Amino acid sequence: MKKNYFLIMIVLGFYSCQKEISTEVSNTNTITQVDVYVAGQVDGVPAYWKNGSQVLIDSATYSGGFGSFWANCIAVSGTDVYVAGAYRSFRGGVFGGLFWKNGMPMYLTGGSTSREVANSIAVSGTDLYVAGSTYEDPGTNHYVARYWKNGNPVNLSNGTYDSYAHSIAVSGTDVYAAGYEEIGSFVWIPKYWKSGNPLNLTDATNHTLVTSIAASGTDVYVAGYEGVYASNRVAKYWKNGTPVKLTGPTGAETPNSIAVSGTDVYVAGNEYNGSVLVAKYWKNGTPVNLTDGSKWAEARSIAVSGNDVYVAGFEDDVAKYWKNGTAVILGDVSKSSEANSIFLVKK
Repeated sequence: MKKNYFLIMIVLGFYSCQKEISTEVSNTNTITQVDVYVAGQVDGVPAYWKNGSQVLIDSATYSGGFGSFWANCIAVSGTDVYVAGAYRSFRGGVFGGLFWKNGMPMYLTGGSTSREVANSIAVSGTDLYVAGSTYEDPGTNHYVARYWKNGNPVNLSNGTYDSYAHSIAVSGTDVYAAGYEEIGSFVWIPKYWKSGNPLNLTDATNHTLVTSIAASGTDVYVAGYEGVYASNRVAKYWKNGTPVKLTGPTGAETPNSIAVSGTDVYVAGNEYNGSVLVAKYWKNGTPVNLTDGSKWAEARSIAVSGNDVYVAGFEDDVAKYWKNGTAVILGDVSKSSEANSIFLVKK
């Protein structure tokens, strides 16, 4: 996975210290008060797990087996399971975005050969929201940040510059999408849109990206980082536009996902230790390591239920999630797998 880390982060999107290393447990016979859904990939095939049971999603619909798929985000409503993602076909090098409903592919507005990416998905009542980007060609010849509500596209930028939406959240009648606009080489303006209206989080002084957004009442939380390379990143989140720094003066940390429970703010991400990424999360700014730094690991998504903290990711090319620091293995160790998104449903 580490070979593809920077490509996936830039092209396809984002996934959204006291040492605490716990003994791993089997993915069976786990007593829980929630159903745990995790989306990811197994050997390039999109998949999700429900309470540890794997469901492979048909990827042959477009690529005929000659391609790679990413399951970027999962959401559940009633008996319906939604997974947003993207694919890249090795035949012609085209890629596009789609989502699956109960395993069935649903292409976005451009169809199966579009250059679109679906990074995030949310369900509110009977409405389904998907955030991502689309390549306007012919047109602006730029990527345009947008979201789709029940399949209808809503552009978030005018196409003057490349722009991307990486995360979406819905609170009441307000739709929040977080992303960035690229106005020059490695010059990115992080922002979020509230019901289509943009709010810049910084100016173009520093290279800054945002990865995840959460809304709690009238408060909006956005996770992101400054710095181009994993070795010099400064992790932070913004609460209603005010930044909160998560790292020390040297940086080297990347937040990937943010969640809010009451007055507590949780951020999951990675720290680069000079040779590999270490999976971790912060609770109200206090870091908690999930791995010991001996193997490449990433924490890509976080969710909270009561006092329990769940973080999805992978270690040494094996998908897993951590519940309160204890790892639950999802993937077959004989195959390459990763977990990108986690969603909890109370029983």
